[in-house]
Amino acid sequence: MNRDGSRASVEELTRSHGRDAPETLEARGSLAWWTGAAGDVARARDLAAAWAADAARVCGPDDPEVLGARGEHAHWTGEAGDPAAARDLLAAVVTEHTRLVKERATPADVFEPLRGPSLYWRIRHAYWTGMAGDPAAARDLYAELLPDVARVHGPRHGNTVDAYIEAARWVGEAGDPATARDLYAKLIDDLTRWRDPVARDLAEHHAWWAIRSSSG
Repeated sequence: MNRDGSRASVEELTRSHGRDAPETLEARGSLAWWTGAAGDVARARDLAAAWAADAARVCGPDDPEVLGARGEHAHWTGEAGDPAAARDLLAAVVTEHTRLVKERATPADVFEPLRGPSLYWRIRHAYWTGMAGDPAAARDLYAELLPDVARVHGPRHGNTVDAYIEAARWVGEAGDPATARDLYAKLIDDLTRWRDPVARDLAEHHAWWAIRSSSG
């Protein structure tokens, strides 16, 4: 699938099922993603905004898919050049996810699907907080969410590894390059032991913070 194929799918589903059908809404989300992946992030932002609004109208604001659509809109808002707006939009998504997890704590199978997305949007909120110019807040948000990510996904899961990588970055950006250097060194050791190829990609990050720590 690509942007053109996704656009054709949306057009066909709109004709056959209607603009608000679940299949069409899902395809519209895919079109927003493929549009952004193709480099047109402003158009992706606008497509995601319309998708999220229609999904909320059809499914209700508490539907997890609606919150996912709102999160995608926030992501493309940041990519389109407004990290502060992305941060604020994601803060609202995280608040709603957290509320739903608490409200639907029993039975377990009802709230379990919300847990992973909640963690994902917390990670994105922390990232855009840093990109909006507050590295100390980003550092603290990552420190708060890392134990939850590791507990839910396990230490070797891609989301967990990515969160630890970003956490190390924001420690450094917040003014502690030596600790960032050491965190990257530990990540490299762990990933090498697990034979994870991501370890090779972190050598440059480690070297960067090692230089900054020695020059500070």
